[in-house]
Amino acid sequence: MQRNEIEEILAAAGTRPTRRLGQHFMMDQRMLNQILNAAELTPDDLILEVGPGPGNLTALLAPLVQTVLAVDVDKPLLDAAARHWEILSNVQWLTADVLLGKHCLNPVVMAALRSLRQNQKCQSLKLVSNLPYHVASPLIVDILAAQCMGYQSPADTAMENFDCLVFTVQWEVGQRLRAVPGSEHYGSLSVLMALTAQVEVLASIPPGAFWPPPKVKSALVRIRPVEEKMRAIGNMARLQRTVSNLFSHRRQNIRNAIHHSLTAPLAAEVAEKVRAAGMDPSRRSESLTPAEFLQLSGCWPE
Repeated sequence: MQRNEIEEILAAAGTRPTRRLGQHFMMDQRMLNQILNAAELTPDDLILEVGPGPGNLTALLAPLVQTVLAVDVDKPLLDAAARHWEILSNVQWLTADVLLGKHCLNPVVMAALRSLRQNQKCQSLKLVSNLPYHVASPLIVDILAAQCMGYQSPADTAMENFDCLVFTVQWEVGQRLRAVPGSEHYGSLSVLMALTAQVEVLASIPPGAFWPPPKVKSALVRIRPVEEKMRAIGNMARLQRTVSNLFSHRRQNIRNAIHHSLTAPLAAEVAEKVRAAGMDPSRRSESLTPAEFLQLSGCWPE
């Protein structure tokens, strides 16, 4: 797909790429092919594509899979792309924000995925997207958290399990996804990824691969959720609170981080549980391994 074709679709929508929506459209054919290869697509796949823009990735996905659900908050552009690609009969175009507030996947999107998977008997569900930068981190975390909670309480979730997530993201975010304790990028995102999935950064993508080019380089990332890891997490919501609270005070020791995060009675109770668990309260929060964060979450209040 050439730039002039993308510009025609944008003109039909009466719009231009906007920074507010993080719209940087992938133009590099070699990289588009690498995205397709990384997703290991099969004819039985249901694909969630978030932020399809003019549909240049969508058009490559559709012939290789059973169904694509293309979700975009930009209704004029989505409608223009749907008209341009009306020949793609296995693409469903949905105007929606995939995130409905903080830590909440849009139930309309999840219901659409569930309906498509059941009605068409798709064997695998995958996210394959050139993600808008501002959506990437919260979306990936929310997908994995919801999938984890589904294993913990199957009767209370309508979540469909993803087999893999393949997406482009800012290079720095890609480093945070796979960072280890002691590294500069290590944080709450790193911990949650390590405890729920296998993360691979497959390629570095220069700004010139996109139009308009972003100011930073990007990364192609593949994440495979790991059921065994997810089942080992007793309470995902409590783990997320623990990790968030402690990384809010990452350079303080655990003792001080606890007292800054919780009210006095609760802080004293948690500090005592930490000591009883044999953890050193003088260590800095940022030095804890993912496994130690998981252990510490067991001391945190419900």
